[in-house]
Formats: sequence, structure tokens, C-alpha cells
Amino acid sequence: MAQHDARIGKRYALALFGAAQRYDVVPAVEDDLDAIVGLLHRDKAFRHFLLAPYTSREEKVKIIERIFSDRITALTMQVLRVMLEKRRETEIEAVRAEFINLRREATSTIHVSVSSAEPLDTRQQRAIVAKIEKSTGKFVEADFSIDPGLIGGVKVAYENYVLDGTLKGGLARLRDALKHDLLKQF
Repeated sequence: MAQHDARIGKRYALALFGAAQRYDVVPAVEDDLDAIVGLLHRDKAFRHFLLAPYTSREEKVKIIERIFSDRITALTMQVLRVMLEKRRETEIEAVRAEFINLRREATSTIHVSVSSAEPLDTRQQRAIVAKIEKSTGKFVEADFSIDPGLIGGVKVAYENYVLDGTLKGGLARLRDALKHDLLKQF
């Protein structure tokens, strides 16, 4: 998308999250935002239409209402309408990201990225999630990905932590330690 102002996205997300909590529709609004952002990523014509500066606000609102009015909550539709009227459509992705952050914060949930050289089975995935939940005292939402470049093992990243239990990471640490020891000799 175009240039973003994080403060704007955060303000809209705070207002939307507060209203979603009051009406007890936080999961539905998050699903709405996921669907809208997903469409922006999948459909170039929709993205171009929504972000085009030469399309009138009224036309954008009319089309958006036609596309989404029966598919998203009235609350999400209301915020989307306001964003279009205020020329803030470039902030939709930022609003979604901040909304997710607010929901995670409110529910003591952290996002964890787990990379492994080979696919992890369900038991292994559950064990990793359980261990992180136990050590952090928070709920975990995990994304699992495969990175053949890791050679073996697992790399886990969350908040400001990276736990590198991969063979590649171990070799890099060994190389750094040897370099350090070699430099100390001079």
C-alpha cells in the first residue's frame, strides 16, 4: 500500500477494538479485517480500485457497501465507511495489524513463529506451544513454517526472543566462538 502513518492506524484500531469489545464481536471484526486485507492481497483490481486517488469517495463507499454489507459486521462496515470518507483506505492493513495486537494484549496472547527444516507433526507442534505457554504464562498463537536451509532442529521467535536450536544456528555460534578465541590469542 501507500505510505502509512502508524498513529492513524493505531487510532482507528483502538476505536474499533473498544467498540468490538463493548458489543462482544472482537472475533467477528478480526475475521472481517482478515477478509478485507486478504482480498486486497489476492485481487489486484480491487486493490487498485480501493487505493486509486481518482475514484470518488462516494463511489468507493457505494462499491464497498455492495461488496461487503452482507458479509461483514455492521461495526466493521461503519469503520470502513469512515476510513474511506476520510481518505484513510491506505491504513486498512495497519488497522488490522494493530487490532490483532490489541486483541492479543487483551487476552494475554503472544504470536510465535516456529521454523523447522522438516514438517513438525501435531504432537511436536503442541509440545512447543505448551512449553512456551508454560514459560511465558501466556496463550500462544503459533505459525509453523518449513525452512530447508536450517538443516535440522527448530527455530522459535516471539516477542524479543529468538531461540535457535537449529544445526545451522549451532554451527554459526561455534564459528563465532572459534573466531573470538582466535582473536583473543593476538
